[in-house]
Parts: sequence; structure tokens; C-alpha cells
Amino acid sequence: MPAGNLLLVNGRVRTMDPARPEVTAVAIRFGRVVAVGSDAEARASVPPGTPAIDLRGRTATPGLNDAHAHPMSVGFALLDLDLSPAKHAAIGDLAGLVKRAVAEKPAGSWVIGRGYDDARLAEGRHPTRADLDAVSPDHPVVLIRMCHHIGVANSAALALAGVSRETPDPDGGLFDRDEAGEPTGVLRETALGMVRSFVPAPTEDEMVAGLVAGGRDFLANGVTSAVEAGIREGTELRAYQRLAARGELPVRSYLMMMLDETLDGLIDLGIRTGFGDAWLRIGPAKLFADGSIGGQTARMRLPYEGSDDNVGLWMMPPEELKAKVRRAHAAGFQVGIHAIGDAAIDLVLDAYAEAQAAAPRPAVQPAPRHRIEHCSIVDDAILARIAELGVVPIPGTSFLYHFRDAYVRNLGEWRIGQAYGMRSFARFGIPAAASSDAPVVPTSAVAGLQTMVTRHDQQGRPVNPAEAVGLEDALRAYTVNGAYASFEEGVKGTLAPGMLGDVAVFETDLFAVEPAELHTVRVDYTVTEGRVAYERAGSA
Repeated sequence: MPAGNLLLVNGRVRTMDPARPEVTAVAIRFGRVVAVGSDAEARASVPPGTPAIDLRGRTATPGLNDAHAHPMSVGFALLDLDLSPAKHAAIGDLAGLVKRAVAEKPAGSWVIGRGYDDARLAEGRHPTRADLDAVSPDHPVVLIRMCHHIGVANSAALALAGVSRETPDPDGGLFDRDEAGEPTGVLRETALGMVRSFVPAPTEDEMVAGLVAGGRDFLANGVTSAVEAGIREGTELRAYQRLAARGELPVRSYLMMMLDETLDGLIDLGIRTGFGDAWLRIGPAKLFADGSIGGQTARMRLPYEGSDDNVGLWMMPPEELKAKVRRAHAAGFQVGIHAIGDAAIDLVLDAYAEAQAAAPRPAVQPAPRHRIEHCSIVDDAILARIAELGVVPIPGTSFLYHFRDAYVRNLGEWRIGQAYGMRSFARFGIPAAASSDAPVVPTSAVAGLQTMVTRHDQQGRPVNPAEAVGLEDALRAYTVNGAYASFEEGVKGTLAPGMLGDVAVFETDLFAVEPAELHTVRVDYTVTEGRVAYERAGSA
């Protein structure tokens, strides 16, 4: 769709531009900001009759950037069973949901659910194959934990995947087993991937539909740019390209390319990070260093609580990871590595330092701005190295809001004090970029803002409030820092003349809201390139 002209007046506009941080109005012409300032200044910068939104004192900000999410999967998740703890308190509730789904599907068709949290189920454990077999003996079933690193399969699904007592654990994964050595159905990391690989792959048309549905969900939350955290195959890329070619991508997309599956082809074509335009751009080469805290597979320096020897998993041998980083770095790629545990983050920083030493940048190109996706368990020594190397952390800013119980149970409060600690990142001058990792958690940016500002979970319990930051700094993590993480701070992330006309309008003055109530604030309008891409019913 063509770029538009738009006025936003009579508001509290937070531009995120230090030169003019708060104004009442923004003028957008041909999709770009042409003026920020008073209402009169903005009106004088566009032709008479330009469409206008009267903000009536509402807060407007640059369009929000979600620096790590899975927009296609967000769309798919809308079609799968919703297992979220807010709706289902016990394993019996999940089983009942599966039973109803089975009744509506022909025998042999798959049933997929997403979003349970064992730490918040009444039984305090994962479902098992026995729980699922009782309601689905003939349909293969996989239920996926909120973290997307763990799931549970029933016997029909395990049989399709050829998993039995004799099946060895795959590299980088585990089959939970009972006292007799039989798989319980609980699958961790690559073991989950083994079973999920037997679920029929979505078609390109279904991927396009997923992107549209997921993108609309982001727009409803004020998000105008999102990082797709894992393109593995050509069909996924073609789905993005189809929408981009038609001008129908809901949000600007920065694509993380799975290194093992895509790097060779990209190098052969001469493509590297940055290829594309303001709507669709190739981003980092992606790797996994470890797993998740909820699944006790994030790689830690010290064992998990209640364990003498479990320090989590490596997703590949450390020297193999380093070699892959060196190759992607030398080919001109930004690299983004999933690393949650402190030992995994140590390894990633070693890999980045060695890659830079072997092939220094910048020489004829920008500094690499390699990323650490999630970057959860840190201390001051880690933060000093991140700052020294110019690495960009991508914290899941609402993870503590949703997952505090699992974090405390598995690591203890003593180890999560600086987890997603925005104040500590700021102390070291590190531009940490906010993310949701949706559909692992909802696309809600205001939940991320609230967590950064309060350091409380959804029940109001604190997680080291000393790491809290002000709302202005939290918004900066969702705007300026997100743009920096994708080398786009020159075109978005602030509202200033020449920048993209992407704006989020909240239903009230955000700065007048009690911090503990920020998660309730809705978005009234989301604007991309001067066009209203989302309008909440009744917002006018």
C-alpha cells in the first residue's frame, strides 16, 4: 500500500529523540516524519486537509520494535489449542481440552497445543503420555510448554516418531523416562524436535495466513517492527516475500536465518545481514548455545537447585559453535545466538571475541553488533565483556512476569537477581533491546514495559526491584534500542524529521498510569508509514 500523510495533534508525544523529547504533535508526509513540535508547527508542514488524529492527551511513541519473536508461529498458535495457565489450572483441564479436540478430528490427525506451564499446574508437574493416552489413544498429540523447549507427546505420537525404550537421547536433547526406563512422553530440546518433525509441515499458503494473523496481533499491541527469530527453509522466506511484494506485510520484518540450514546458500549468493529494504530485511545468522531455564536445559556454571550434577545442555559442542560463528562473521553476517545460562553466555562471548580477532570488523563495513538472544543469567563480569565487545543483548523483558515460579524453583532467587536486568545493562552503557519471544509469551509490549518498570511478576511478587528502570528508559528499549539491534537507528526508533512515520498511540497518558497497571493499557492506533494499520474499536 502507498505511504500516507497524517497529523497527530494535541497529545503527549514521546519522540525518544534527545533533541526534542516531548512534543504535542507529529506530521507525516509520504510515509516520513516531516515535523515534530507544537500543533501549529505540525499543521504548517502538511497540505490542508491532511487526515488528523486528535490524541486528546494520549501518549504516542515511535512504533514499537519487538527484537525477538516468531510472528509466523504467533499466527499458527492462534489456531492451536490454547493451554495458557490463565485458562487451565490442572492437567485434567488440559486433557479435557484434548478430548474435545479429538472428538472433532478424524482418527490419525494431529492435535497440537501450546502454552502450558508445569510450575503453575495444580499437580506441579508436566503432563505425561499416560495422561494424554487416556483421552487420545488414536490421535497423535503434542502439547508444548510455554518456553517451546519442552513438550509432551502421547503414545501415538511417539510411535509415529519411532520413539521407544531403546531410543537413545538425541544430541542436545532428552527423553524423560520412568523408573523402568520407559519414555514418559516428556521431550526436551531436540527430542521435542524429533517428534514435531512428524507433524505435517504447513503449506506456503498457510504460512502466509499465519504471518497475516500474527502480524495483526502485533499491530494491536503497537508493534510495527518484529524480528522473525528463525527462518529454516525457503518456503518460509517465500511466504514473507509474497506478502512484501504485494505490500501486505503487517509489520516490518528482520529475519534471523538459521545458520546450519541457510548460511551456505546465502554465502553462495553473496547475501549477508542487511540485504533487503525497510519492510523485509535479512538479519543475523542464528545458532542455539543452550536450552531453557524452565526445562533445566539452559547451560549454567553451577548445578540447578536440588541437583548435584545437572548444569543444563550444550546444543552443540563448544568448539563447533565457535567455528560456525567464525565462518558467519567472516562472511559479513551479524550473528545472533540463543544463550540463557551464564555458562552459555560465557561461551558466546568467547566465540565473538575469537571471531573478531580472526577477522576484524569494521574494516570495510559496520561493526558486527553480534547479539545474544535472551541473555538471561548475567553478572557484572559478563556485562563488562558484553560492553567491551559491543554485543547487543536481547532480553525477554516479560519473562519474569510470566515465568518467575519456574525461575525461582530451578535457579533460586540468588541467581536471578540480574536476570533481564535493564538497570544493570544501562550501568554498563549496553543498549539492550526489548523482546517478547511471542508466542512463548503474549505479544503484549505493555507487559514488558510493566516488568521493566516494576520488576514484579503477574501476581505482584518482586524479583529484585533494584533492577527496575523508569518508563522512559523502558520505552527506549522497545524503540531506539530495537532499531539499533538491526542497524536501523537511522530510519526508525525515534520520531524526528526524516524518520519513518511509524507510531503507537496508547489509550491514555502512559506516564499517568500506576506502574502495576501498565499491562492493562490498550493501544488505540498503530500507524505504519503514515497509514492507520490498526484502530481499536471505539478509540475515536
